[in-house]
Amino acid sequence: MAAFDRRLFEQAGDVIVPLREAARTEPELAALYRDSRARADETRLTVFSSWPDGTLRPGLDVRTATDIYAALCNIDVYTTLTVERGWFPDRVEQWWAETLARELLTSPAG
Repeated sequence: MAAFDRRLFEQAGDVIVPLREAARTEPELAALYRDSRARADETRLTVFSSWPDGTLRPGLDVRTATDIYAALCNIDVYTTLTVERGWFPDRVEQWWAETLARELLTSPAG
């Protein structure tokens, strides 16, 4: 999923940011942006729900895992790291993968 978001932001970030900004004043664009975010959340919920019991770290439910994913893997984080901090997109993807594994998954030791 991190690889998908990296490609999405890399290829369409210049469309996503203006759409989100325009959505602040245009109700139709707000609905489009909100619906797109909801579809992405539904995909993540489906993926996380399909994992075997014990995959998510103890005490973490699927809804919260989806929230954590959304907080980490978004256009703002991607833009901050690539534009402001000079990271290459593959570095962002790698960091997302490592951070998501640490935040969401049960450690190999249990």
